[in-house]
Amino acid sequence: MKRYTLLYMSALLAAPCALQAQTDSPRLADNSIVVENKKVEQTDHNLVVDLTLNMDSLHLRSNQRLVFTPIVRSTGGQERTMPQIIVNGRKQDISYKRYAHKDYPDDAQVVRRKNGTAQSYEYNAIVPYEEWMKNADVVIAEDLCGCGNVEEQDQTVIQRLRTPYMAYLRPKAEARKARTEEGRAFIDFPVDKTTLYPDYRNNPRELDKIVGTINLVKEDKNVSITGVEIHGYASPEAPYNYNARLAEGRAKTLTDHVKRLVNLSDNIFKVTSTPEDWEGLRQAVASGNLDHKQQILDIIDDTDLDPDAREWKIKSTYPQEYRFMLDTYYPALRHSDYVVSYTVRPFSVEEAKEILRTKPKQLSLEEMYLVAQTYEPGSDEFNEVFQTAVRLYPQDPTANLNAACAEIERGDYEAASRYLAKAGNSPYAAHARGVMAMKQGNDDEARRQFTIAAQGGVKEAQQNLDIMGN
Repeated sequence: MKRYTLLYMSALLAAPCALQAQTDSPRLADNSIVVENKKVEQTDHNLVVDLTLNMDSLHLRSNQRLVFTPIVRSTGGQERTMPQIIVNGRKQDISYKRYAHKDYPDDAQVVRRKNGTAQSYEYNAIVPYEEWMKNADVVIAEDLCGCGNVEEQDQTVIQRLRTPYMAYLRPKAEARKARTEEGRAFIDFPVDKTTLYPDYRNNPRELDKIVGTINLVKEDKNVSITGVEIHGYASPEAPYNYNARLAEGRAKTLTDHVKRLVNLSDNIFKVTSTPEDWEGLRQAVASGNLDHKQQILDIIDDTDLDPDAREWKIKSTYPQEYRFMLDTYYPALRHSDYVVSYTVRPFSVEEAKEILRTKPKQLSLEEMYLVAQTYEPGSDEFNEVFQTAVRLYPQDPTANLNAACAEIERGDYEAASRYLAKAGNSPYAAHARGVMAMKQGNDDEARRQFTIAAQGGVKEAQQNLDIMGN
């Protein structure tokens, strides 16, 4: 019999990854010993078994000896024997210490049973981990009569080791990678004028925001600008028709100025406007602490009134609040929003690795997926790719599914559940839910989800059903 070094849990490698848990309590020795606190863990290179033998109900004759042999055994017949547990009655304990210990391996763990007392034994052992162990059973063979032949002994399954197959979903190819860069500028125009003075007040800084964004995109060799839209807004304190002309005129003036600075074709540019930014006003009021806040919000939301009537009703009904809004909220409603639209060329996997570190927004989900395939599943690099993907595409079902799969493999089921809530109900999503249920010890739910996934064509689902057995 091979002998292996025993280690206590305090000496284990940090942050072990727990395998599938079970909640039942196996019993040994004709139900007189309860196996409690069982834990089977895989560290980087080892398999650790940690359990407690509760012997409170065990009555052992003085000349009686029980030998328990933990075994890791695969369905294919491979097995690894772990250090034995020997429970001696009083006389057998004396005999063992004198000469019988020679009949057992040196690493055997020995305990003397004291009848009529509460007594537990903590068993800790470690063996080198091998790949075949990922789908194996940990059993205990019971020698209750001194026969010595493990194969002839009753054997109790302590824990089933099941490492389910995970199925990541390759995202659909993005035929045209269209992207945008967006921003907001607050250009100061003279009162009631559409004339733009570049050096007026904060205009140099605000103009630099627009021009800088355009030039940053323009200078990127991997992209092609397809459009620049400048959208002007006015505040509601003047008649609506007047504000419409003002917002449109200011947006056109600003666009003409930007054209001269960035050297792009005229047909790239688009000018749009909103006469009055009521949406922005609503957000400002909702986030503030005005008296009669709700009443003012109700007026803003009253679309039966035209804009001029709404503005007048607020002004005449709540004059004090209106003056505050005019001074505090209205200036921010006079803004120019800009959107730079562009397309991004496709990248090779090696190029995508570099882009992922610098400009991940330029990658498609498929390109990020292909990068992930170059890393070891479960590695920091592998997980980081899917975290980046779901951060950039927070509502995408495939991005959420793959992020969930990564979290399931890490053992963070809370995070996985959040992602799965946005992953949809595809066969692959069902499979991921099945894997999580399996890892959490909910075999019935795991089988249900795997069945759904298998019927939907996920081959890993059938593999997982096979390793789970009946």
